[in-house]
Amino acid sequence: MCGRFTLTSPVEALRHLFGFGESPNLMPRYNIAPTTDITAVRLSRDKGDPPPEYFSAHWGLIPSWSKSADFSAKMINARSETVADKPSFRAAYKARRCLIPSNGFFEWQKLGKTGKQPWLMAVKDTPLFAFAGLWETWAAPDGQEITSCTILTTTAADSIEFIHHRMPVILKPEDYSDWLKGHDNNLLFKPYAADQLDFHKVSAHVGNIRNDDAELLLPADTPGHPQQELF
Repeated sequence: MCGRFTLTSPVEALRHLFGFGESPNLMPRYNIAPTTDITAVRLSRDKGDPPPEYFSAHWGLIPSWSKSADFSAKMINARSETVADKPSFRAAYKARRCLIPSNGFFEWQKLGKTGKQPWLMAVKDTPLFAFAGLWETWAAPDGQEITSCTILTTTAADSIEFIHHRMPVILKPEDYSDWLKGHDNNLLFKPYAADQLDFHKVSAHVGNIRNDDAELLLPADTPGHPQQELF
């Protein structure tokens, strides 16, 4: 799954990679948590050959037909194996796809019955990349319109499956356009190449969503960060 991630790149780096023209005022985020608003990229609704555009979305997809947003925290991820058929995701999969920029994502390895060790994972030599995502627009009972999103997941790459059996779907830049345009290509859902992932243990401080600073990215064996600081 993907339950926390980072996005600290400057806006110019995002504009260069994803091709959107907007200049949002984005602060570095080292511990992005579900149900917060996150950065995303989609095709604009212009006619013809629409360009990519930046938008902000609530992380936790709310289907357009939903009567409540209460369960959005359970909709932060969509399994790529079933996303085309699940009622909650299939409409968005057909027509509302997006890219979710990231520099890395966190996952927790179970240690015994109660312990958990957090790890930070990223793509080697690729400081900025994108998850495959879906977005929806939901009309709340009070008339407010909420744009929400979810991150697709797949089976974990061999190198990190000891940490968790799932991982986010990471797209390569050459696949961004096909994904956004709605092309069906299940090869996009394959686990990322095992030898192209970097990962290291980090402090358990990342477990608290109020912590949001660069120290969360440091290896756990860095001085001052015990190697296995548990919850």
